[in-house]
Amino acid sequence: MHAIALDALRTRPQHMELPVPVARARQVLVRLEASGVNPIDWRIGDGEFEGRLPHVFPLVLGVDGAGVVEAVGRGVQRFKIGDRVVGRFLFGYVGGGSYAEYAAVHEDAVLTTYPASLGPGCAAALPTAGITALQLSRRLDLAPGSKVLIVGATGGVGMFLIQLAVMKGLRVIATAAPDAHAHLRALGVAALIDYRAQPVVEWLDGHFVNGVDGLVDLVSEAPVFAQHVEHVRAGGIALSTVGAARENELASCWIRGGNFEVNPTTKDLAIVLTAVASGQMKVEVEREVPLAQALIALEASRTGGARGKTVIVM
Repeated sequence: MHAIALDALRTRPQHMELPVPVARARQVLVRLEASGVNPIDWRIGDGEFEGRLPHVFPLVLGVDGAGVVEAVGRGVQRFKIGDRVVGRFLFGYVGGGSYAEYAAVHEDAVLTTYPASLGPGCAAALPTAGITALQLSRRLDLAPGSKVLIVGATGGVGMFLIQLAVMKGLRVIATAAPDAHAHLRALGVAALIDYRAQPVVEWLDGHFVNGVDGLVDLVSEAPVFAQHVEHVRAGGIALSTVGAARENELASCWIRGGNFEVNPTTKDLAIVLTAVASGQMKVEVEREVPLAQALIALEASRTGGARGKTVIVM
């Protein structure tokens, strides 16, 4: 099978020909149709789980994927051959990823069936970004009408979080370059900050003198995150998804939150899938690329500036 894999951590990924995996006890073999691109994919190659999980080489990259169950191992109960499934191909070890034509994963992984009406590309865009946004939105336990600043709003997590926050009745302020403004307004953003034209903190000083009630920063390092926190009211909440929060300092300012880590569950994946299938939430796929161009898509993910999700199609 064709796959994007590494021979060792912190080396350049390569397009490889590898044997099709075998579904072992309680595993399902999935013929993948699409894989969602996430920053966690290249972070895995950089050693994100080194020392925390076993690694198998060649290490096939990719966490999110959608496809059809082609075989089941001994003892599998949740799935059968022919099921259309979507989920996270990371369970127990690192290296059996979704940047491939086939992947085997334990049936207890974050994996569920999905309706064919969604399509594999749409489904593959959901697991990591959708679950992350859902869990972030739960942390925003603010009253309807509260103002929430989302920094780095144009990527996959940001696009989902905007929609979920608006559904909760929150007033969303988002940072984005001008080319994304019309699209974000269509998702329900109330106010937009062109961070290229003016520093975010200066814009806030001019437009929200009394501050905001919530902050979700998806991109900023610690010094910039601290500047943004200065505009959060006492009693509000501030969250960083990149480990930039100094939690003791937040507490001293009577601000809740801190560094956020997603805890993916099949239950939350099902909630996100239901919201999309029912039309409550949109999946923003910026582009679909063939597996042959996955290396380019992975490198683009490192540079940021996404406008929704990139999906690899097999």
